[in-house]
Amino acid sequence: MALLLRDREATPEAAAPPPGGAASIVSPAFACETCGTAMARGQDWCLECGTAAPGRLGARPGWRAAFTVVGLTLLLVCCAVVASYAALTSDAERDAAAPSGGTGEPIIAQTPGVTPPATGTLVQPAAPTGPGTTAPPVVPPGPVVPVTPPPAAKNTPIAPITPAPAPATSGTTKPSPSTNASPGSPGSSGTSTDEPAAPALISLKADAASTYDPAKRRGAEFGPAKNAVDGKSGTVWDVVVPADNRPLGVGLVVNLGAPHKLSSLTIDTPTSGFRLEIYGAVDAKQLPADVLDKRWIHLTDRKAVQDGATIPLAGKGKDAKVQLVLLHFTQPAEPTDPRVAIGGIELHGTP
Repeated sequence: MALLLRDREATPEAAAPPPGGAASIVSPAFACETCGTAMARGQDWCLECGTAAPGRLGARPGWRAAFTVVGLTLLLVCCAVVASYAALTSDAERDAAAPSGGTGEPIIAQTPGVTPPATGTLVQPAAPTGPGTTAPPVVPPGPVVPVTPPPAAKNTPIAPITPAPAPATSGTTKPSPSTNASPGSPGSSGTSTDEPAAPALISLKADAASTYDPAKRRGAEFGPAKNAVDGKSGTVWDVVVPADNRPLGVGLVVNLGAPHKLSSLTIDTPTSGFRLEIYGAVDAKQLPADVLDKRWIHLTDRKAVQDGATIPLAGKGKDAKVQLVLLHFTQPAEPTDPRVAIGGIELHGTP
């Protein structure tokens, strides 16, 4: 290194003057390795591109690579130190945040500066301090007496308590209440526990039945309607229509006299096999205009009614109480003999 500096500080030899007294021409010492500009001896940097002169410390081959390797090495060392510190800090925080497993023993709040006594030892009360006080004698701890747990309770069944018999009254006997006593009879408690009345035969008046012919069927002939409710087997109400294969479309209306919840209907007829539709109406003040009137409540249908057959009506028409009952005849038993006859009607129900 000293030799290099000494060479640069040395003064270049003066060029020999040209012969004849002509001006001397100075040739450059060397040229720039980058751009080719002439450089004089002792010039450290190219004035055109800034490249270091050959032989300068920073331009020597190998120095730049060495600086690069050293810098990268220092950078990697710094990164490793930072990563190690971050990992150690993260592990410490995770260990501190993890809940302790515990030993299963109860936690006792500790008073600052006071050491809890050992198990099985007696705690001496604090001695009074101050002038005129005498320290109490120290009592040695006695033996620890184990506590015996109480015996387990026995499940002894409790005997039922039998009520004492009522004292007998002399000369009087209290009669037992009758289960069949009516609400107004003596001995009843005032509340009725009787079951609903059973359906019974509905008594019909002599004029309870009437013919129902809203369509005014041409050629239809009817018998007396009262014959269907007079209770006589030899009299009938009947209807005869022309044999034109058309529906009968006529009926017989029975007025029950009061609203009833119907349970059954029995029909006596000498013309078995006719088709029947049964309707009911709540209001008897005005007869519905036709069978399609919404005031008629449809109860049930029968395809072939037989003599003496009972038709159940309980629960039909949502158990509505009706006062009018319509027997609407649609088809006769024999199309060649379009006739329907009713000898008697019996209706059972409850008011």
